[in-house]
Amino acid sequence: MIKTSAALPSSLPPSLRMGLLAVAFVLPLSPLPMASAQAQSGPGSCWSLLQSKFGPQIEKSVNEADPCKKLPGVDHKEKFEVKSLDLCSAASGVQINARADLACKSHGIVQATVKGQLEASVTVDVGACKITDSHVSVSGPIGDLISSVGGIQELARGFAQAKISEICGK
Repeated sequence: MIKTSAALPSSLPPSLRMGLLAVAFVLPLSPLPMASAQAQSGPGSCWSLLQSKFGPQIEKSVNEADPCKKLPGVDHKEKFEVKSLDLCSAASGVQINARADLACKSHGIVQATVKGQLEASVTVDVGACKITDSHVSVSGPIGDLISSVGGIQELARGFAQAKISEICGK
């Protein structure tokens, strides 16, 4: 059984609270796409947030995000598509896994498109409302561009933790 934080309004069903925590992780990374990996807690212990009743809201939020405008050399997204977003039980709380495709485009004198895939995983101690582990990787040419910016792990984790703390009322 997954513990939920008492700081989240008790009128929210536990699944909505978990969905909010997942969105708090995904949207902060909207400057980066998310990706889903196999849950480390074992098969059958995950459920898809995209296939849940929260899916349309998550997809709408992702569609509105433009992670490319924060990257050097490109000015807008061409494509940002979340392929999977899963909520899994984990020994220390919940694990959120995401996978997405991202393409950024420039409209300057030199027009170019850079593409890649993002995979992200974050473990949240829901009771403490704290991220206990996170990892983001971006492959393809867009990954090279993002890595040139540096500090992506810290940036993503810090932003996600701020959003999760906000949801928890901390």
